[in-house]
Amino acid sequence: RLTLDLVGEGELLEVLANEVARLGLQTIVSFHGGLPHAKALAILKRADIFILASVTARNGDMEGIPVSLMEAMALGIPVVSTYHSGIPELVEDGVNGFLAPERDDDALAKALERAIDNAVGWPEIGRAGRRTVEAEFNRSTLGLRLIDHYRNLEAASAEASRREAMALPLAAGGSKSTSAM
Repeated sequence: RLTLDLVGEGELLEVLANEVARLGLQTIVSFHGGLPHAKALAILKRADIFILASVTARNGDMEGIPVSLMEAMALGIPVVSTYHSGIPELVEDGVNGFLAPERDDDALAKALERAIDNAVGWPEIGRAGRRTVEAEFNRSTLGLRLIDHYRNLEAASAEASRREAMALPLAAGGSKSTSAM
C-alpha cells in the first residue's frame, strides 16, 4: 500500500494540499507540517524511500547538504533528490541514491520511477548511502578533518613567519637588523 508522508512547511504547502484534494488522494497523502526532530525521525524510520526535492528559493537562498538527506542515507533508506547546492557531494546518482535537476518535475518523477523499478537494488543502494555518510559526513570524520585543517593553517602560518624573518635585510657585518614601531 502506497502512502506519502510530507514533513515540513514551505511556500508550496497550500498548493500541494489543494492538488492532493483535487486528485482525491487524501487517504494516501498525510501532511505533518513542521515537526520536532524526534517525530520526523520516527516517520523517516518507517519509510521505504525518501524524497527531498530541494530548490533554490526566489531570493537565492539554498540549502547546503540537507541533514534530513544524510539521516535517511545513514538509516540505509534509498533517496531521491535534486542536483542542488551540495547534494551531489552526498548523493551519487544510481550509486547511493537517485538525482534529478531541480525544478524539473518530469525528471524527478523519472528518478523516482528508476528508484522504484530498482527496488531489488534498494539494500545495496541503502548500504552505499550509509557508507558515504559514515566515511564522509559523520561527526568524527568531520571533526578530524577540521583538526587537520587547523594544523595545516598553523603550519602554514609558522612557515610564513619563518620566511618573513629570513627575508629581513641584513645589516653591515652580517647581523640582522629589525626595527620596532
